[in-house]
Amino acid sequence: MSHPRLAAYLLDAGRHNFYHGIHKALRLGHCRMLAELGAHDYSNAGETAGLLHKLRGLIGLGRGHLESENREIHAALEARQPGITAYAAAEHAAHEQAFAELESLIRAVEVAIPERRPLAGQALYQRYGLCAAADMEQMYLEETEVLSALHSAFSDAELMAIEARMLAAIAPDKMAAYTALLMPALNHAERVEMLKKLMRDLPKTAFNRLLTGTVKPVLAAADYAATMGALTPHAA
Repeated sequence: MSHPRLAAYLLDAGRHNFYHGIHKALRLGHCRMLAELGAHDYSNAGETAGLLHKLRGLIGLGRGHLESENREIHAALEARQPGITAYAAAEHAAHEQAFAELESLIRAVEVAIPERRPLAGQALYQRYGLCAAADMEQMYLEETEVLSALHSAFSDAELMAIEARMLAAIAPDKMAAYTALLMPALNHAERVEMLKKLMRDLPKTAFNRLLTGTVKPVLAAADYAATMGALTPHAA
């Protein structure tokens, strides 16, 4: 007998799902960052500055993702089914507050005297863990309850149009940062499919820059070679 809760959330895999890839990327970013914050030696001021810069970058990606969801996904769903996004909107507001708290803790590490910097770093590490856990819970709700509502309210063509507007609004530098997280988060088949889509949508020079400047540096050599081998028949 199938598990009743699992069965309730097994959505139609044939329908468009714009959460799958980006949520894999954000989960990978959270897991990596939590490990780095926990293992970091905060007595090294130079390396600490580099880690905090990286953390600010990840927070910026998370904030940008929330903003695009609010602007495109939640607005469209609310127009079709008024009131349905109230819970998700409240969760997003809580995430914004968490981002502000993290920024305050980052600043506390930056201004701490050397003797107190490890304590400030520990506080940042602990709060980040809570933020990451809350974000992962919210992503699960979006991948199940919100996506189910989207599938009921919109056709796949409409969902792809929403996704296209979201992608078009992302600045090139942020797109590169998202891609750098996305590539190692996907499995081989997903990665190849994503790159085939980008190959179709981007000018050839822009796509080649993406491959050499963003994709190659973040993949293991064997994974990059396998990816390029799968893309080669389509690159002509």
